[in-house]
Amino acid sequence: MPETHAETRTETDSLGTIEIEAARYWGPQTERARRLFRIGTERFPRILIRAVGLQKQAAAEANKALGELPAEIADPIIAAAAEIAAGERDADFPFPSGRPAPAPRPT
Repeated sequence: MPETHAETRTETDSLGTIEIEAARYWGPQTERARRLFRIGTERFPRILIRAVGLQKQAAAEANKALGELPAEIADPIIAAAAEIAAGERDADFPFPSGRPAPAPRPT
């Protein structure tokens, strides 16, 4: 069976260039950290990820309404945040929560 590779984009920062899956919303720092720091397995709770999406969406909407954020910037933020809140971008939160897995309970 031939290997399939996801479409990528090239991102550049102060450390150089790196290839990132084109469908991912993160940038070069997140991609490097994802590759280099594979520690832990427990992910952030879904409810926390949803809360981040709702907060970002509300902030972008408020700043757009106040005239502090132009529509061409606010609208993509609002759309992405709504996707996060709806659970459509859970894969874009690749890091472990940083907390250890729960200890087994005595029976």
